[in-house]
Amino acid sequence: MDRKQRILLALEIVLISISGLLLFWLVLLKIIYRLLGRLGVNVPGPSRVSWLVDNPIRRRYTRPVLDRVGIQPGETVLELGPGPGPFTVEAARRVGPTGKLIVVVEDPRMVAEVERRVREAGLPNVETHVASAHDLPVVDESVDRVFLIAVLPEVPHQYGALDELRRVLKPGGLLSITEEFMDPDYAFPFEAVQLVEAVGFTRERYYGNFWMYTLNFGKSEGIAYD
Repeated sequence: MDRKQRILLALEIVLISISGLLLFWLVLLKIIYRLLGRLGVNVPGPSRVSWLVDNPIRRRYTRPVLDRVGIQPGETVLELGPGPGPFTVEAARRVGPTGKLIVVVEDPRMVAEVERRVREAGLPNVETHVASAHDLPVVDESVDRVFLIAVLPEVPHQYGALDELRRVLKPGGLLSITEEFMDPDYAFPFEAVQLVEAVGFTRERYYGNFWMYTLNFGKSEGIAYD
């Protein structure tokens, strides 16, 4: 085998390996997550792989995603499941000094990372909590907007969690759900709509496409789930 053939063989092996990894990540892993979901097993992203959701490529579209959420100065906004906080600092800047950003996450290590970022950014308007999505440390009808980015499919007992979000939203408040196809537990847009509307939200806007979308819902009268 001459040098040219060896190079071609090496390239072929590399391409096959990359194709295999993409097939596993984009297809097989989604199937595994869905099967686990049917068994009632939700797999939240561990803190040790937080770099997957906090990298330069993902940070590039922080601003467009938050534009879709529509955060306004002076609002009280809840971010559920921020991971290491790639969207938190920008969201806190948008509510401004007269507003407040409430961050809720179950992993204390993630909260510590979010708090570090907020502290380094010099933002005093962020309130952090280690808590469950099913028992939010937030009073009834006190939040203008809630946003979740690549989080909803990881939440166990989603109906109950969504009903808890509806509890804390003000009348006329907004719930914003963003999902990315690269996420192993990606939910198709029609699945997210069916799930969220069943708990008493009304779809208002759809942004994006199959690969990354944002759905905004308004609070309406709905059903309470235990």
